[in-house]
Amino acid sequence: MDAETRTRLVQDVERWFVRRGLPHAIDDYSAREDVLTRTVPFLSLVFLAEVVTTAFGDRFTGWAQAGALAIAIAIVIGGIGAVNRARRRRTFALPDDIGPAELALFIVLPAVLAFTLDRSSTEAALLAVGNTLLVGLAFVFAYYGVLPMIVFGLRQVWRRLQTLTQLMARVLPLLLLFVTFVFLNAEMWQVANDFTPAAYAVVTVSIAAIAFGFVAVRLPIELDHLARFESWDEVCAIASRTNAPHLPRVVDELTVPLLDLDRRDRRNVSVLLFVSYAVQVLLIGLIVTAVLVVFGVLAIREATILQWTVRPEDSLDAILRFRIGGATHVLTWNHLAVAGFIGVFSMLQFAVQLMRDEDYRAEFSTDVSGEIREVLAVQALYERVVVTAA
Repeated sequence: MDAETRTRLVQDVERWFVRRGLPHAIDDYSAREDVLTRTVPFLSLVFLAEVVTTAFGDRFTGWAQAGALAIAIAIVIGGIGAVNRARRRRTFALPDDIGPAELALFIVLPAVLAFTLDRSSTEAALLAVGNTLLVGLAFVFAYYGVLPMIVFGLRQVWRRLQTLTQLMARVLPLLLLFVTFVFLNAEMWQVANDFTPAAYAVVTVSIAAIAFGFVAVRLPIELDHLARFESWDEVCAIASRTNAPHLPRVVDELTVPLLDLDRRDRRNVSVLLFVSYAVQVLLIGLIVTAVLVVFGVLAIREATILQWTVRPEDSLDAILRFRIGGATHVLTWNHLAVAGFIGVFSMLQFAVQLMRDEDYRAEFSTDVSGEIREVLAVQALYERVVVTAA
């Protein structure tokens, strides 16, 4: 493989890693060349918008407005040209890496322009501070591949919704044996409705956090299993099933593929795994909550709710009343409180079962682990064929 072909292949594979939400799989992942350069389109749009809004406004009219626009254009062109010449690039060349000079240009230039065009020093300072915060936020999003991770998470939600029938048929019968008896219990209604709104939020969020914590504890073991391959033939077979750029096949029967994931790689892959499992846990909680709300509305009468939950000085706060077959049914905040309370406990139970039972996890994580394993197989080939040979 010649140098030009290898360079092009490396770039294509690295872009594929970024789209899959795993930018840290890139060898020698650089903030200047790999992270900040991906923020250029977004920051350029913001920069252009700030220049336009600063140059135009109600401060100038007629020829004065034309003069303000000319000054803005001159300052922008001069600033860009000066930075490029200082970095030994052509005057108007696009940057191939982003350093302190380019960041200073984005942060300071709109503020200088605002001050030059008769804006107050406070407005100019706030603009500089806002741009600094925006650069930091853009860096975090690009560094961790947040947007591709969000897309990955939404894709997992869609896949789980497509297999919702399987999820409900496998999980709900076991859960409902437990939650139905708990739901039809006066003490549970009293406990769930005795919280203040703030205390209720703290308790339910804490239980959900414990459920997600069980998922997070399992991730290192799961990751080690997914990153282990028996042979290069297995690696090549898995990688060939992906839409990644085609990497040369490795023919090596003497060595076992060893994917050495550093701390950043492990954290990056672990986040993707966590999102995938967390989506399933959250869906279970939402399904159980929805089922209990519907069941409660149909099965529990208003008089029963009053006996179970309402203190003498209170009244029943109904969200909806309707009649079915001559009977009046009511949906209340009490229904939602109890169903949500039991729903987060169902999340905790499902998370524990998912993390402890190998057969259980295999049934619900095949798509997730398969997708992560494909990315790791491509990374193994990338490191062996491209990086090692470079």
